[in-house]
Amino acid sequence: MSVSANISPNWQQATTLDELVDGPVVFKSGRRQLAVFRVETVGGPTVYAVDNRCPHEGYPLAEGTVDESCQLTCNWHNWKFRLDDGKCVLGGDNLRRYDVRVEADGGVLVDLSEATPGQQRAEILGGLQTAFRERDFGRICREITRMHFCELDPLDAVREALWWAHDRFEYGTTHAVAVAADWVGLADGYDDWERRLVCLAECVDHLAFDALRHPEYAYAKASESEFSTGAFLAAVEAERREEAEGLVLRGIDDGLHFDDMQPAFAAAALAHYNDFGHSLIYVQKTGELIERLGPEIQQWVLPPLARSLVYATREDQIPEFGDYAATLESVRSLGAATEATGDLDGESLAGHGVRGCLAWTLDAIRRAGPERVEEVHEVLFAASARQMVFYDTDFQDAFDRSVNDSVGWLSFTHALTFSHAVRTVCRQNPLLWNAGLLQMACFVGRNQKYQDRSIDAGAWQVEDSGAFLETVHGVLLDHGLRDPIFSAHLVKTSLAIEKELDEASESTRAWLLSGLNRFLNSPLKQKHVRRLARQAIDLVGRDY
Repeated sequence: MSVSANISPNWQQATTLDELVDGPVVFKSGRRQLAVFRVETVGGPTVYAVDNRCPHEGYPLAEGTVDESCQLTCNWHNWKFRLDDGKCVLGGDNLRRYDVRVEADGGVLVDLSEATPGQQRAEILGGLQTAFRERDFGRICREITRMHFCELDPLDAVREALWWAHDRFEYGTTHAVAVAADWVGLADGYDDWERRLVCLAECVDHLAFDALRHPEYAYAKASESEFSTGAFLAAVEAERREEAEGLVLRGIDDGLHFDDMQPAFAAAALAHYNDFGHSLIYVQKTGELIERLGPEIQQWVLPPLARSLVYATREDQIPEFGDYAATLESVRSLGAATEATGDLDGESLAGHGVRGCLAWTLDAIRRAGPERVEEVHEVLFAASARQMVFYDTDFQDAFDRSVNDSVGWLSFTHALTFSHAVRTVCRQNPLLWNAGLLQMACFVGRNQKYQDRSIDAGAWQVEDSGAFLETVHGVLLDHGLRDPIFSAHLVKTSLAIEKELDEASESTRAWLLSGLNRFLNSPLKQKHVRRLARQAIDLVGRDY
């Protein structure tokens, strides 16, 4: 049948009205597969054309059921779609529909024109936002994949997710923002779409998890005062949230980049032993994320970062780390008199608690001098890696220990990710080295008593680092952990170690790889039901 001259070449004949009397027809054109339906109405037959593959799992919609209201049901999982516009009314993803034209002789033509990139982007991001709000991982994967095959930028999925989530963080930056930098960096290292998709979907999913069901927590208005390091540090120290947020927003309005404000954020993060090291990690990862995704995301990641610094717990205020502030002051008093004298003995760290490790680090800084400060870093870093190998997992599994001894794997992985952040941030801000090193010593000292030296370290030794790291990436891409907080630590720890390998000595490399090997091959308890029940009874029962 010939096509009318005034019809675009994108119109193709799919079937005829007569052929549709016996049921829907499947029409194939290139990669497309359409289901064409004829529905009898009061005004006569109406013809609809939609994708034949259900957007859920790809089952053929031509095998579905159409009711009197022109609603199509996929009989496999009961997803329902309106034929007139493709909207999903039960299920998830919308269904693509095609314009139809019925010729005078009964020929049925369908318009195979592609939507414009702008229309495609708007449609996909609309679907992605719905998936985000419902935390539907399958649909998140499908919508990001649609971006890829429509030749749009899949990183826009992460940018948009940061926007959707940023004002749902009551206490500011979360692990979801920090680990997004790692997932995006990991994606950049892959050429195939499957592995890139895993990384990007994990970003969006974790942001969705942390924002799920949270109301909006509005940020302050931009300050009337210009951003300055002194004003920002004072606001954070005094826990004046609105002032800190307002200064940052004013800085963004004035055209400041994160690089301009980063010294202030870094100094605030290390002003105390903040939030068990999270604060500095968040500063480092936020910078990496801005560098990769562009300055336009600053408005979504910097206000939460300021908020998180204000609300951060200050661990140096509790007795266990009470010597930190005085030790830092002692380091500052060394001043220019510090000289490099002698080698550093990392073995002498073993067995010391927080106080002893702080004293060792103070002496090491004095003896190493400013020019060898990274040698002190490596010794402390290697000590944390050794502790990964010798961690006594009985502490993770126990339910009858004190609250203070509720120590799991994440206490040890944080020591390594924090150490990596110290090296990265303090190289950019050398005046912060002493605070960073002393906080590393807090990790080493705290984790000493959770060691089991009977563990055979040789059993975890890695002979072929290349093959091992390839296996690690395989684990990261199919970790099987339901709660993203656990996969986040898996990724952050693995990539921090991988990035540090080129910097480390042969001995430190061996400990880093052994520690990672043991961590990845040890059970990770994700829910402490009996421990929390017992702790609740012990605490609440005191009042009755």
